[in-house]
Amino acid sequence: MPKRARCPQEWDARVLRDFPPAKRYLIGVSGGRDSVALLHWLRSLGYGKLVICHLDHGLRGRAGNADARFVERLAAQLVLPFVGKHEEVKKRAATEKCSIETAARQARYSFFAQVAKRRRCFTIFLGHHADDLAETFLFNLLRGSGSAGQGSIRACSQRTVDGVELTIARPLLGVWRKEIDDYVAAHQLRFREDASNLSLEPTRNRIRHRIIPMIEKELGRSVRQSLWRAAEISAEEHTTLEELLPKTVDEARALPVALQRRAIRRWLQKHAVPDISFDLIESVRLLLDPKNGVAKVNLPGNRHARRRAGKLFIE
Repeated sequence: MPKRARCPQEWDARVLRDFPPAKRYLIGVSGGRDSVALLHWLRSLGYGKLVICHLDHGLRGRAGNADARFVERLAAQLVLPFVGKHEEVKKRAATEKCSIETAARQARYSFFAQVAKRRRCFTIFLGHHADDLAETFLFNLLRGSGSAGQGSIRACSQRTVDGVELTIARPLLGVWRKEIDDYVAAHQLRFREDASNLSLEPTRNRIRHRIIPMIEKELGRSVRQSLWRAAEISAEEHTTLEELLPKTVDEARALPVALQRRAIRRWLQKHAVPDISFDLIESVRLLLDPKNGVAKVNLPGNRHARRRAGKLFIE
């Protein structure tokens, strides 16, 4: 479990052991303090072949443009390659009929996959930290995503995006926001402050600024480290159970219900289906048994899961 008073050299070194400094990597840099701190820290450890990737989501107008210029100047100062892109995420959300947050995440990973393919570099460093893990765990728990969804952020994971296999490394996942703030202050790092992080409109922000503080006030103690620990345990259990799943979703018919749900979640994720909820998984699970009489299930993004001749497919 991450502690609050450590020197940066101790930050999650186990993750970086799998990524030698001499190799080339992508790094996602929004311009915020987390990604700027990650970039500075990796550079201090000898990672000199980083490709800086920045996506402007088109959600913050001039502020978003200023973020992109800031990151581009930072890359120039460090003599590192910069790849930037602008996308109107609201249009993607409307087209895919999904939330802004889901559309933004899809846009980011599609962008990373494009850069990875073009640069022939398939590992990307991202700046998620311990508070992100704790907050995401609670968010997924409250939305009923099950243990598979609760272990969704990991220090190292693989994700297939648009046919590109990405390795995603999050070296700061064991580092608390307070530690990052201290690091930024100690090194006098400049960064861009995103005012939307203070808004209570997004659900995740309400969890961060209102729900967790309220729980801590009622219980009289911090709960973030407990949430972090639960998320780590869930991720480890998820990895073990994934190894028990069959290669195809059709083979899940003979499995216990719990493993059927995991197999369906993995199948939907493989096909880049967004907003996977418990209800959606249960609806698709009915397709496994022809006796249920269900042969089609609507999916987010104007897509459908179907059963035909005993086989499940997505169209």
